[in-house]
Amino acid sequence: MTTSEPLAYRRGTDPEYGRLAAETFVLEDFGSALVLSGPCPRCGRPMEFPVVGRLFRGEDPGPAAPAPPEPDTARGRAVVMYCTVEDVRYEGGPEDAPGCGAYWSVTVLDGAGG
Repeated sequence: MTTSEPLAYRRGTDPEYGRLAAETFVLEDFGSALVLSGPCPRCGRPMEFPVVGRLFRGEDPGPAAPAPPEPDTARGRAVVMYCTVEDVRYEGGPEDAPGCGAYWSVTVLDGAGG
């Protein structure tokens, strides 16, 4: 993980990515959204990843359909993240999507960020 030369784009994951992200990312709470920021565990470049709690505010539209069960623990919820680096062009990457292709999962603990 160096920031000197960009890696070639490669869509994929590794068990280490989630562990590294859990150790290095910082969580900020903005009320209706959380922002995880830190170095991508594959390319090492700084990135931010928003986690939105709800999409709209306003009048209560009534009861919502039950949400499908999330893969979570008793203490938090699983969040699938992916590299969002925008200031680097990764060779072989899609024109319309940022990042190096890495994705991983972390658990955001209940009450984290605020």
